Amino acid sequence: MSFRTMRLLPRLAATALAIFLAVLTSGAMAADAPTPAPATKPAPAKPVQDPHVGSSSGLPLPRFVSLRADAVNLRVGPGDQYPILWVYHRVGLPVEVLREFDVWRLVVDSEGTKGWMHEATLMGGRHFVINGTAPVTLYRRATTDADPRAQLMPGVVGAIERCDAGSDWCRVRVDHVAGWLQRSEFWGSLPGEKIPAK
Repeated sequence: MSFRTMRLLPRLAATALAIFLAVLTSGAMAADAPTPAPATKPAPAKPVQDPHVGSSSGLPLPRFVSLRADAVNLRVGPGDQYPILWVYHRVGLPVEVLREFDVWRLVVDSEGTKGWMHEATLMGGRHFVINGTAPVTLYRRATTDADPRAQLMPGVVGAIERCDAGSDWCRVRVDHVAGWLQRSEFWGSLPGEKIPAK
C-alpha cells in the first residue's frame, strides 16, 4: 500500500463517517415524523332502493293485482304470526300493492283498508270493482252517446280487458257481457294508466 493511499484513508474514513452520520440523522428525523395513514378505499355506496319499484319483485309500485282465491287473509303485519284483520271471499277482487317485504305485500282495498297479504294469494290479472253507491252504465262504445250494454251495481267485480294511456274509458267484461266503462266509475286502475289488451 502506498503512502499516498495511506494518507487518503483517514480522509475517506472521515468523509464516510460524515455521510453515515448524515444518513443516520435523517433516518432518525424521518422516524420521528408522523407516518401518514395508509390510504383507505371509501366504502362502496349502498344502492338506493327506488320507492317506485318493488324490493322483492322488481315490479312497479304502486300497482294493482287481484285476489287469486276465495279466502285471502289480510294481516296486520308481514308474516303468519300477525293477527288477521279480514278474510276476503271474492276471487278477482282488485287490491293496490303499496310496498313489498320478502313474500308479503302491503295492500289497500277499494274502501281504504290496509294490511299485508302473501304474494301466493295474489295474481297479476287485472280486475275492477264498481265503487260508489249507485249503479253505473256499461256502454257498447267509449262514449255516453252509445247504446248501454248493462247496468252494473256497486260491488260488481269484472275483468279489465284494455285501457288506453290517458283515456277516461276502459274496455271491461262482466261474465259474458263486454263493453266500455268510464274509469272514474270503477276502482282498479291508476289514473291514465295503460293496460294493454291480452
